[in-house]
Amino acid sequence: MTRLSPLSLIYGGALVGLTFVIVSLAGNVIGSLTSEARFDDLTLDAYRRLLSDPGLPATLMRTLALGFGSICVTLAFALPFAWLLARTDFSWKTGLFTLLAAKLAIPGFITAMAYVWLFNPSAGLVNAVLGQTNYTGEAAFDVYQIKWLCLLQGLVLVPGAAFMLIPALRNLDGSLEEAARVAGVPGWKTFRHIVLPLLAPGVLAVAVFYFVVAVEMFDFVAIIAPPGDVLVLTIYEALNTVDGLPDYGLAGAAGVLLFALSAGAILFYVRFLRQARKYAVLGGKRRDPGLVRLGKWQRAATALVVLWVTLSVGLPVITLLWVAVVPFIQPPSLAAFDNASLYGFLDGFSYLKEPLTNTAIVMAGTITMALTFAICLTWVVTRSRSTIAPWADALVFLAPAVPAIVTATAFQVMGIAVYQWLPLYGTLWLIMAAMGTRMLAYCTRTMNAAALQIHPELEEAAWVAGLSRWRTFTGVFLPLMAPAIFYAALMVGMLAARDLTLPLIMNSAGTPLVSVLIFDLQTNGETASAAAVALYMIVVLVLLALTARKLTGVAEPGLEK
Repeated sequence: MTRLSPLSLIYGGALVGLTFVIVSLAGNVIGSLTSEARFDDLTLDAYRRLLSDPGLPATLMRTLALGFGSICVTLAFALPFAWLLARTDFSWKTGLFTLLAAKLAIPGFITAMAYVWLFNPSAGLVNAVLGQTNYTGEAAFDVYQIKWLCLLQGLVLVPGAAFMLIPALRNLDGSLEEAARVAGVPGWKTFRHIVLPLLAPGVLAVAVFYFVVAVEMFDFVAIIAPPGDVLVLTIYEALNTVDGLPDYGLAGAAGVLLFALSAGAILFYVRFLRQARKYAVLGGKRRDPGLVRLGKWQRAATALVVLWVTLSVGLPVITLLWVAVVPFIQPPSLAAFDNASLYGFLDGFSYLKEPLTNTAIVMAGTITMALTFAICLTWVVTRSRSTIAPWADALVFLAPAVPAIVTATAFQVMGIAVYQWLPLYGTLWLIMAAMGTRMLAYCTRTMNAAALQIHPELEEAAWVAGLSRWRTFTGVFLPLMAPAIFYAALMVGMLAARDLTLPLIMNSAGTPLVSVLIFDLQTNGETASAAAVALYMIVVLVLLALTARKLTGVAEPGLEK
């Protein structure tokens, strides 16, 4: 009997991960060929209806503007934040890390609602304070515009982008910057001409990934776009028709069109993978880059952090606190303060036990699946000599472009199809598989950027010393990848805890999650309890993130400050 090589486990893990991605993608493509809600009648009618829409060109342009605008806002904050955490003596590193983790725990629709309450043109609190609303004249602020969509989506995506960039910044060889300093090159020129070019794969990966995410997100579009008639390419209308029958054909066709919008950027990224060696800076003679002293720039860095915290964390959390203590949503006033109570916190706590347990199980399972598949795929993509490896990575890259509702439906169908041999349908395991597939692209983007900076000479030296390829993988590759794996795990855990779409569609009545509990409470009009449960979730997730960082020992230089 032939003994399997230990490396077969890596290729096997990559293959399983790709299989799950194909299930998601195939569900989208097959769905686009269905006749509305019927899966037994394949047709191209959905494409005809979509492409014959006279408003499609303008909608596509707005969708592209939304994607690019969101990326610009995201990188404007994420790149400086990653640099502050990984490479500088910034005084408030732990605070910034904590706030980035806290933001991951705040559902996007909460941020959207907070801004609508504050800046809607007809009755927004800020406009009312200024005495300028549509009731009295031209509003000072109108949140129902695409520029607000770009701003708010960009702010929400900052934590994930920063965590993707930190490992790449940590792995830079300090000898290049040290040589520039000796030559008298100013710090900003060193950053522009040395650091940024070496970070090109990581920054490009973040930009392409979050472009795909930005055009697929629906939290903000659902709340802000309709009142302002800001039409972008979404699938919500197709899956929420007046007669109650979801139009999977039109939804799938829109999803395929999202693939087309993403394809050019993804192909460009594949070119970078083919030139990976010239970005490898972590070799056998690497020098620790050390910490850059900010000096007089401490205040500017602090101001940038405060600006993001105020816009992205402060306003949504204050809104949650206010909604949690009042019996119904209302503007702050003396009368409202008289009716404030802690009932929402007490009532919300009484619901938490089972949903919190189920959420913890889903978080652990999703992290395990996503990281296992991502580590295997990253090794295959960046270390194997296979000519199809970059295309396999591009296939994974497409997964976020599949709308979450379509992914949920595809995995439900798969669960039914294999139920006779593997009873996954209606269980948390199927939810974990779907979530892990959705987040696989994020993990591979984070890990690929770090792996490309690890020079193959380290592994080649291990082979020369007599270590097997498996021992090299476990003893050299994985330890060097530890920071990237940690930040990927952190992001996956946070997103798994707050994800609503997948568990809402796939969950059985006996296994409620915290996110579904919040949705149910909100739907039933128990806004105070819903806000209180959301605050509980934020506190728990932040504590978990800080505890994980302490236990794993993965910290940036000086992060203990």
